[in-house]
Amino acid sequence: MRGLSRHLATLCVVLLLVFGPGQGRAEQFAAGPRPGQTPVEIEADSLSSDRRAGTYLARGNVRIRHGDLTLLADEIEWHPQSGEARAPGRVSLVDAEGTLSGEDLVINLETGQGHLAQGRFFLAEHNLYVTGEGIERISTNQYRLARGTFTTCDGERPDWSFSARDLKVDLGSFARGRHARFHLKDVPVLYVPYFFYPAKTERESGFLMPRYGYSDRRGWEVSLAYYQVIATNQDATLYLDYLTELGLGKGAEYRYVFEAHEGEALVYHISGSGDQGDAYAIEWRNDGQLAGATRFGADIEYVSDRDYWQTFGEAAGEYNRDKTESKLFLSRSWEQQTLGGQLKYLKNLDDPSDATLQRLPQVRYSLVPVELGESPLYFGFDGTYDHFWRREGTKGQRLTLRPTLAAPFRVGVLEVAPELAYRQRFYSASGAEDDFSQKGMAEFTTRLSSSFARVYSPQGQRVRRIQHVVGPDVVYFYTPPTVQGRLPSFDAEDRIGPLHRLSYGLINRLTARIEPADGPARYREFLYFRLSQDYDIRESPPDPLNPRDNLRPFSDLRAELLVRPTRWGYLDFDGRYDLQTRDGKRTGFATLSLDAGVDDDRGNGAVLGYHYLREDLEYFQARVYTALLHPVHAQLQYRHDLLTSTTLETVLDLEYRSQCWSLFLTLSDRPGETRYLVSFALTGVGRVGKFGGSLDRTD
Repeated sequence: MRGLSRHLATLCVVLLLVFGPGQGRAEQFAAGPRPGQTPVEIEADSLSSDRRAGTYLARGNVRIRHGDLTLLADEIEWHPQSGEARAPGRVSLVDAEGTLSGEDLVINLETGQGHLAQGRFFLAEHNLYVTGEGIERISTNQYRLARGTFTTCDGERPDWSFSARDLKVDLGSFARGRHARFHLKDVPVLYVPYFFYPAKTERESGFLMPRYGYSDRRGWEVSLAYYQVIATNQDATLYLDYLTELGLGKGAEYRYVFEAHEGEALVYHISGSGDQGDAYAIEWRNDGQLAGATRFGADIEYVSDRDYWQTFGEAAGEYNRDKTESKLFLSRSWEQQTLGGQLKYLKNLDDPSDATLQRLPQVRYSLVPVELGESPLYFGFDGTYDHFWRREGTKGQRLTLRPTLAAPFRVGVLEVAPELAYRQRFYSASGAEDDFSQKGMAEFTTRLSSSFARVYSPQGQRVRRIQHVVGPDVVYFYTPPTVQGRLPSFDAEDRIGPLHRLSYGLINRLTARIEPADGPARYREFLYFRLSQDYDIRESPPDPLNPRDNLRPFSDLRAELLVRPTRWGYLDFDGRYDLQTRDGKRTGFATLSLDAGVDDDRGNGAVLGYHYLREDLEYFQARVYTALLHPVHAQLQYRHDLLTSTTLETVLDLEYRSQCWSLFLTLSDRPGETRYLVSFALTGVGRVGKFGGSLDRTD
């Protein structure tokens, strides 16, 4: 009966409030909604009305719906004429943004304005909890709290929180407070006269959370940043940093996405203090198209000196960098033609001399071989123009023209592709033996290739077919001897030696057809293996009975292996084995590269690598990471030089990951220095502190 009376009460109120009072009973329904008001639905265990006061009183499991707003309480008194509702005791207010709960609510359902005591607001999108002794709901998106607190931590006693005397939350913008304190559990540890926190559902301009830190290279540092939304496809961030050991840092970052372009640019400058000089960095990345389907790209990177990376770099790929490379390039492609040009600038950070050779610019043109009429011949062309420039040393220009003529044909299962080319180079150089010089040379190649395939049916649960493809190929190269001593020497293309060589190889591919029970079939090439070698005919003995000494007709035997047995594991091998004997013994591998890795998609994995270049380098590297110790996530990186028996780098990264914060510790041991770095991040706020320094240093 109670459920029936509840539904009858709901039905009666909805009908009366939507359609209005019946004829002849206007005095009884004087509290009904005025024209233009949104209909109100009330559900309750019992419902009564006061005709003279024009109010409704609902008791027991009360639910009032008004548009997107839902009010839940044990008792609610509603005034239809004013739109005001009063709910003594515990109450909850639910809308599209979140849930507001507390005691003794007074709210106008039409305007959305109201207030309640001992309130708590939860914004689900950001997992943001806001509490206050009193909460004033100014509008759907704005709240004001007296003695308010906020946190992204779950639980009645959060791990961290901010408290403020006057806290204003503007959903879609920021939470702002004055005289704020930062608490760990219930203990205040930091006072901030003013703070702001992003409570946004969309991008909005404003100051970002300040960052604090310390390192022995940079000293104490405070970083302030302002984020500016320029348009829906553009934004910018301005940086202002103060570093006690270095000076004042200023920077600007700009990001954009246009219909035909996207990229980002960064400029940063730090004013030197004390013995330190000014330092700066410039970066720009762009990928897009200009008119006429012309692609334009930029990859600009420039720093003042190597000290910049040593000071601001943290990863191995940064702190030990010895050069920067900047490129601007344009390219345009037609059906069978490509024209491209680039400006390329190198800066050697170890030896910043004026003798570094630059290509400013380099222009390339390529014509994919096209059929000449009805003949079996195909014509192709490659052309390159290089302008070599440097402040000190020989400068000049080189134009290379290389037309080709090919006549591919097929004999049974064998594909044959002979090609004749002529390489013509023109030079104009200052400081060379001749101001102008040129040289032409012929080149001839022929490729023979084929492929054989077979399909196997292992009848596994998921793997139903495996295709094995074998592809042998042989290439013959011939370039006659040419005198080139009087040509300028800018790079390796200026001295092309005679060539009379055979290259041969054998490729094996294994591809599996995988048929999962709940999806379409897919294919995975899980093994690629290639053996190849060169035979230099020029160095082959003319008389087998009288072999010449110090000849090496056979090159190193190269083996390439790629194994992908599953999506979580891989093995890559690339090695060149030297077949030459010295003192009656094989010399072994000339180069070797071995990489293997596993990853279970749950935060656990390992990567191992071994790299060897005879008489030059040999090192081992490893990276192991795990989440098995959750909430502690660990990663260990190790690199060791086997030639000198020296550890190049050992880095241990530890993260304690709580529900609403993370603590990071990095210990790095590199030749000459052992460093530590501690940083702290709050969920929804980001990294708010970073402290580091040297534990041991050898100058």
